[in-house]
Amino acid sequence: MVTGPVEFLTPERARQMVELAEQAWAELSHLSGQPVNYDAAALQLLDEWVEREEHPSQVQRVLWIAFLGEVFRRRHGGEWVLRRGNGAWLAVMCPMENGEMRWVAVAAQVERRVSNGLADSLALFYIRESILLRQPKDI
Repeated sequence: MVTGPVEFLTPERARQMVELAEQAWAELSHLSGQPVNYDAAALQLLDEWVEREEHPSQVQRVLWIAFLGEVFRRRHGGEWVLRRGNGAWLAVMCPMENGEMRWVAVAAQVERRVSNGLADSLALFYIRESILLRQPKDI
């Protein structure tokens, strides 16, 4: 399932992504009035946050990418990577149940969400990708 070259982030860079995700987590917890989990429900809140921002800064986009990526990393045992191709895009490389590896294009999805609105929901992206990661060996 992995196509194109990928480069694993250094431990320091991966730690920075976790720290950025924690900043996004704090903001999401503040918005919801209670601590959130790294799960699909929090991604619904993230969709709401994105929806409220008419012209999000690059800093906000990176926070959103970090949080979305951390949901995949924590829930599916993934690792932060840079996917090379048309530039370098942050992604999370996750093991599939069928034994293959799949990169999840979290940065590209956040950009699609910003550009296309709820048609490219982060919560629905998570559900779709999670289903693909759980494909059994015989499919």
